[in-house]
Amino acid sequence: MPAPSRRTLLTLMGALALAPSAALGADGKQVDAKKVFPYLDAYLKLPAADRSRFRLAYYFRSNGKPLTAPAWLVDGAQRQPLAVRPDGRVERPPTLAQLEGGKVQIDVEPGTKVGVSMSVEPLLAPARDMAARELTAALSQASTGVRKALGVLAMAMPKLEVIQFHGVTAGEAELADGRRMALPVVKGLVTYDPAKLAGAKTLRFARAPSRLEFG
Repeated sequence: MPAPSRRTLLTLMGALALAPSAALGADGKQVDAKKVFPYLDAYLKLPAADRSRFRLAYYFRSNGKPLTAPAWLVDGAQRQPLAVRPDGRVERPPTLAQLEGGKVQIDVEPGTKVGVSMSVEPLLAPARDMAARELTAALSQASTGVRKALGVLAMAMPKLEVIQFHGVTAGEAELADGRRMALPVVKGLVTYDPAKLAGAKTLRFARAPSRLEFG
């Protein structure tokens, strides 16, 4: 069986592609966990207080859709399942110890294209009403934390500036003086820019977004 092909499968912070990542361990092959979960080791090495408001989220895809096949973390003689949500996000990425020498394997049919993408997300749970102050604090910590984690590579990326909301078509911001303003839609995503809505108090949606992402 052929080895998985190398493709540009890593998307960092939405549109900014920083580096290529290997295809996942498909067709019975195994790929180093560090290649499947790029930058996760740097993130985990940050002090806990510096990453308490954001995470690196990894999404497994198969032929362009969320992965449904079994995924495994293989560490020596140990083999444990990687829980993958319906949207493809890995529920519990490897620990720092598991990244060292660990492998990833995906049980799919030969020839199936499997990849991983990464995004930077707030740890806040999506809700119909969200506190602008909490979102802004998460954005600020993520911007600083990612730059610390990437070191010199951070010079190649722009500063994180906005929060994007997936799964909703509209939203509004309630300002401190009671006024309400519609949130803009940028490239198909409802977007909150704290710098442009400094007086925002609460963000409201008709329903809870499916996920949040920094951009």
